[in-house]
Amino acid sequence: MANKYSIVLFISLVAALATSISATTFIVGDDYGWTLNFDYQAWAKGKKFVVGDKIVFKYPIGKHNVFKVDGPSFQKCIVPAANASFTTGYDVITLTTPGRKWYICGVGKHCEYGMKLVIDVVIPQWTPSPPPTVAAPSLPAPVPSSSPSGNVFMVGDYSGWTLNFDYQAWAMGKKFVVGDKLVFKYPKGVHNVYKLVNGTDFQKCSIPSNSIALTSGYDVVTLATPGRKWYICGVGKHCQYGMKLVIDVVPQWTPPAPSLPAPVPSSSSSGNVFTVGDYNGWILNFDYQAWAMGKKFVVGDKLVFKYPKGVHNVYKLVNGTDFQKCAIPSNSILLSSGYDVVTLMTPGRKWYVCGVGKHCETGGMKLVIDVVAKATSPWSSSTGARKLGGNIIA
Repeated sequence: MANKYSIVLFISLVAALATSISATTFIVGDDYGWTLNFDYQAWAKGKKFVVGDKIVFKYPIGKHNVFKVDGPSFQKCIVPAANASFTTGYDVITLTTPGRKWYICGVGKHCEYGMKLVIDVVIPQWTPSPPPTVAAPSLPAPVPSSSPSGNVFMVGDYSGWTLNFDYQAWAMGKKFVVGDKLVFKYPKGVHNVYKLVNGTDFQKCSIPSNSIALTSGYDVVTLATPGRKWYICGVGKHCQYGMKLVIDVVPQWTPPAPSLPAPVPSSSSSGNVFTVGDYNGWILNFDYQAWAMGKKFVVGDKLVFKYPKGVHNVYKLVNGTDFQKCAIPSNSILLSSGYDVVTLMTPGRKWYVCGVGKHCETGGMKLVIDVVAKATSPWSSSTGARKLGGNIIA
């Protein structure tokens, strides 16, 4: 009996090792995330979920949640009392065991309105990796390399341009600038690359007549203009199986004049200066609440929103309700210079969002801070002076 358990343990370890090498991360619902009125079974169809893979439930924090349940609870949209929920808004679940897995949203009737997902997880079949082949010509390694003509991004890194890979997870956190290059690497004749004109074709995996296919197997695309760019594979249903990429390209940064102090808050008589996001600036896919955590904002301090002019903007909102909904009321003030300096004039909670497209909703461009009043000096009084031992100190 001990030998039997040893064999089972050995197989599990081998499967875990193979999975750790080639694990895939799936953003549930892709660009839509975890939301109402979406067909998650259609989304999961055709995908292969393997032990070691990760699924990410992405949603506005506080609006939804995630419960792992069993089959009967899934069918009836019932949340068992003993089950704990995921509530971070970016819940990463590692698939550690094979079998069927069920997930639902436990808020209100969200499950009944489609927020439920069932998947089947399998054990990976390990095959030895083939010896590396030398490609010609050779471009820099997948890690972006700095050069006068821009960075080079190998799409998918060492996985390349292939089926069942989460390219949106790959692109998350990367900054694509005019002059950078994308390299789509794949076996020639097996895949191809189409640059699409708009997001509608991207969502439908349709190829417009004016698109040109790249088919060399080592396609180098220079990002010549700013804006959103869409790419898909046009072979069979490869796009539906995950071979699609959307990125936002920003202009090359040129510092404005005059320059304000460095991002680290600088002490002065007129308050501290905080560059929002530090050297990252005001940009997509950055956690601004994590950035603000631990900082003390005082009346008289300044916030600097730094970004390429025309790509983003800043709205100061009136209340937290609009902030949660990423809604811009008519009485909001628009800042759009690319180097917006906001002086914190009054204490209290302050809300800021980007009003371009869905940069607030899906790109994370939103910031809330609490501003405190200046501390009153023990040397001051209502008369502006204090008497010590018969002397007046002003």
